[in-house]
Amino acid sequence: MQKRILMLLGVLLLVSMRVLPASAATPCDQPPGEPITFEQDIQINLVFIGYDGAIDEADLLDGLPAGYLPLVRYPQFYGLPGRDLGLEFHFSYNVLYPDQRFEDAFFSYLTSIATAGDPTEFQTHYNNMLANVLDVIPPVLYIDAPSVEKWLTAVGHKRLGIDPKHSYTIFFINWYSRPDFQFHVYTKTNEIDPDTGYNFGAERASRKMIAWGGTYGYTWFYDLSAGPEAWTDNYYVDVLDLDGNGTEDYRMPPVWEYAAGGYRDPSALSNDLGLITRFVGINLLFTSSPLYDPLVTAPGLGGGKVVHVEMFEDDDASSGLDWIDTAYIYQKMRQFEPYYRWNVALEDNDPIDDAAERAFRIFAELLSESDCWDPYGDPYAELFCFFDGNMASYVPDYGPHDYVGKVFAFNTTAANLGPHYGLLGFSDDNWIDGTQSYVFQFDSAEYRDLGYGFSSTTVHEFGHHIGLSHPHDGYDSAMGLDYGSSDEYYFAWSGDESDTVMHYISLSNSFGRFDRANMHRYEFAGFLNWANGLLDDILAHPDAGTVAPLLELAAQYRCAGVAYFDAWQYQQSARLARASYQVTLLAANLLGISTAELAPKLRIVPGAAPHEGDPIRYPYN
Repeated sequence: MQKRILMLLGVLLLVSMRVLPASAATPCDQPPGEPITFEQDIQINLVFIGYDGAIDEADLLDGLPAGYLPLVRYPQFYGLPGRDLGLEFHFSYNVLYPDQRFEDAFFSYLTSIATAGDPTEFQTHYNNMLANVLDVIPPVLYIDAPSVEKWLTAVGHKRLGIDPKHSYTIFFINWYSRPDFQFHVYTKTNEIDPDTGYNFGAERASRKMIAWGGTYGYTWFYDLSAGPEAWTDNYYVDVLDLDGNGTEDYRMPPVWEYAAGGYRDPSALSNDLGLITRFVGINLLFTSSPLYDPLVTAPGLGGGKVVHVEMFEDDDASSGLDWIDTAYIYQKMRQFEPYYRWNVALEDNDPIDDAAERAFRIFAELLSESDCWDPYGDPYAELFCFFDGNMASYVPDYGPHDYVGKVFAFNTTAANLGPHYGLLGFSDDNWIDGTQSYVFQFDSAEYRDLGYGFSSTTVHEFGHHIGLSHPHDGYDSAMGLDYGSSDEYYFAWSGDESDTVMHYISLSNSFGRFDRANMHRYEFAGFLNWANGLLDDILAHPDAGTVAPLLELAAQYRCAGVAYFDAWQYQQSARLARASYQVTLLAANLLGISTAELAPKLRIVPGAAPHEGDPIRYPYN
């Protein structure tokens, strides 16, 4: 053991010589044992292209927050405080109106890359509404969304004097105000499902969009003169309450519907764009809160992260092994968190064993029997409690310091899913305090006909498991509000129109720039707080002097990580924060100091959190 520790120390010393920048001397000392809050000033640029005096800045800015304090969301559903992540963001707002030359260049660029076609299915639906103020007429321009984002990031920021690497920007676009206006939608057609080869962006009318961002930088654009579209239902102007529950499903209509006799009073436009800025841009994309605590999935000293998939064959006519690519899953997770050693493993249970089949039938409500779900009062808990109680029968042992994420995949049929048909998967919690537990996912011939295999679902659900929220639901820290894309926040569906595997539109199979910045910040602050929590005990130990070189190395890593955080180089900041914690943990282990207190501390209380999965969103599929 001592030999391995000395080898690890040697590796850490070599790494430190390669990665520590000159700025590592930045003062970064914190009182040992004290919680640390890392603060960052963030400028949010709001750029209005083509709005020509239509924006009331007071209405726009009045509802925007001064800052954001992210926390872990899911424990709140049990009446528990979500962990403070040790991050605090302070916002300043920079409102810009590009000149005529900029606008001419931008709309000329849109025209130059567009392909003309017929109106989309949902533009036709809009035309058939009784209350629409105009009809969408052909030709409609189909414009590649990532290309537009790239132009705005590279060319637009430069012309406006914005630093795209150290600020966030929303470009609000209104082509309708110009005489050269053409009806248009945005597309993304360059990714296919890795298992089925299905191209959602090319094949689905419901994937023709009005917004996009997060591919090339901290930029998102939102164009109310595009569409109308399916994903936010802003084509549907005849009805306010789509689901009939008595609450208006608040949507932003096409910009021309902000008119006398239109869907929305024109005076509401500035406030509506403020709502988009706050409840989509800030809360869901730029500085979001994690669904689960990312540190729960952190491996121990020298350990790695494992995605272990148990496949259950519940369909005699197919094999789930044909519809999952472990190398693909590995690549996506490795790209997202490259500072971990990753492993993706797959075991096939062919056919499904009797005990697992019975649990699955109970979960699917095809078998009405009492079982381990009874104390939870919901058969939806059956898969969790069954596998939790029988884990050793399915998942093998890994290294003692590895974190093993357990994924249970069912290759099944529509009939065997019962009322859960349409459910692709869910990342479950422990039904006690909101800590993540296991991932469950489902595929069938019917799902594959719609374009869905296991691989993208695995990446999506494991993204939840390690902490990420959807881009259509989240937390507003100033209001203390957790919300989803329904009722007064229905417009939050527009957050899906961004580059992330965590959205529902299946246009991206990777973690985008917004995902990476958020996760790396969570882990940067988390690891440094964990390390700082150990220092009190280490310094109080009578043999603390024997590990002084390790503490000095940990301090160098800490200071370098803070410097990278301040410079918005978040991946490096997370890598170095983890290194600081690992060295501090090594010092504690050498002194025989227990680190059990570092486990998440949550007060267990009775509660009934909402347990929902990630469905195929009907009717758009």
